[in-house]
Amino acid sequence: MIVIQTTLDQRAMTALARVTRKTLRRGSSFPVRTLAWFVVVLEAFLTMSYIRGGFGTWLPNTLMGALMLGCLLLEDRISGAVRLRQIPAEDRVANTTFQENICYVRRTQSGESWQLYTQIKAAAETKDCFVLLTDRRNGQVYPKCDFTMGTPEQFRTLIEKKTGLKIQKFC
Repeated sequence: MIVIQTTLDQRAMTALARVTRKTLRRGSSFPVRTLAWFVVVLEAFLTMSYIRGGFGTWLPNTLMGALMLGCLLLEDRISGAVRLRQIPAEDRVANTTFQENICYVRRTQSGESWQLYTQIKAAAETKDCFVLLTDRRNGQVYPKCDFTMGTPEQFRTLIEKKTGLKIQKFC
């Protein structure tokens, strides 16, 4: 049995957003990200052209390019912050018990939920946490420092055995 006492914070939700974008939502954001990078390059070109030509209207192009670049570089943090605000305060602290049977139990102040291991569509590991994704919008984050019973190695072995999935590693 493995028990994890988790408190969701900005760092955990950023990891969840990043893993979701790189696994289950991999192809869906590609056209938007490509367009955003195109706009950044175009705005940089226009800014340079306006400055060289002596036009005074280069500032809006610079601001638009900087805004798009910021959105691209901070996409996961922004998404994680939005998702964290959507979670009620009483559900941010959870005690999850992973057992050898067909399901695991997640307990919060608002209630208890039983989840089947077969509902997990993707599993990932970062430097600091494990992420279990049940679909393109939902998942759970389990920081490695929050294990109260069991170890990360035991957790990795249990998840791979019960789900039949290989845990993907992200830096």
